[in-house]
Amino acid sequence: MPFQSKQFDVVLSGYSLRDAISLKTAISEIQRVLKDGGKWIIVDLGKPDEPIARFGVSFYLKLILPIVAYAAGGKLGLKFAALHKTYKLWPKNKKLELMLLEKFSSVEFEKDLMGGAIMVTAHK
Repeated sequence: MPFQSKQFDVVLSGYSLRDAISLKTAISEIQRVLKDGGKWIIVDLGKPDEPIARFGVSFYLKLILPIVAYAAGGKLGLKFAALHKTYKLWPKNKKLELMLLEKFSSVEFEKDLMGGAIMVTAHK
């Protein structure tokens, strides 16, 4: 990222981290640009650790959401089908938490919708 180290008190990522080309690099870069004591707030899709919940979220993203989005927005709604592709590549919630703990001193991990939606606060 084109910022000097320790420039920001807070970084907010809204439904974007899962699209990073390299998740490890993105985590390292956010940690680098945060000031000591800063925090990173992440709101994104979650990938449940429990197999049944993970199947439910995957089923919803692959089959239900595109139909609902198409009904609501026509062809433009079909773009929501791309969410399932990024979801498949996204780590499970516990793995993401462990990846964040490699670079941050503490992580608060809130899950909703069976773990399919997450809000994370990572403290530097």
